[in-house]
Amino acid sequence: MIPEFDVDIRRGYDLETLRTGLSAEDVARGFTDHHEYECLGLPSWEEAAECLTEEAAFLERAGRSDAPDGVEAILHELQDADDVGYAELMAYTFYWNDVGVAGLSLALSAARTATFYSCSSGLDEHHHAEYPMVGAVPDPERASLLARLIEENGCGVDQEYGRWYVYGRSIKDMHGLGKAVLVARDAFDALPHPLWVEGLADLLEELADE
Repeated sequence: MIPEFDVDIRRGYDLETLRTGLSAEDVARGFTDHHEYECLGLPSWEEAAECLTEEAAFLERAGRSDAPDGVEAILHELQDADDVGYAELMAYTFYWNDVGVAGLSLALSAARTATFYSCSSGLDEHHHAEYPMVGAVPDPERASLLARLIEENGCGVDQEYGRWYVYGRSIKDMHGLGKAVLVARDAFDALPHPLWVEGLADLLEELADE
């Protein structure tokens, strides 16, 4: 099974007060008080699509599982059976994001929206969020497009300190939103890149060598 959480879906945001002026260094080093979230860099749409495809397979299996949280059960089975394969999958496909929100995180990053937080939530106590959530800072142009996709896919958004917390009742909703962002790739690509994109790749290489 895939858990569904009891959360009121709201869309509270203000394009006039979105956080702007992020630099490459802000995005690379982190710009919020959320810990243990590494910058996703500048993934391609192809990488986002690969993540969403793998994520869809997990969700399909989880939906047929008798376990209360099918994704967690499948991940535990995979780790027990092949610890190295599990680590490679999480590192190179999901970028160490939780399955169920990884696809959306990668798609938003491919759309050049700065992400800073993700949690799939779950039925155990090791998850931080009470329901599936991804934190992101879109520029106003991307925010307008993203807001429409959020509503069309039954997700919600809260804005705090100029940054967005996108959420859903289940990881199925978050995955659906990730696929919608991927479908809208041409619309996102038509927008000018935010300022933080310039120099980010080089800076991340420098930080990796430190």
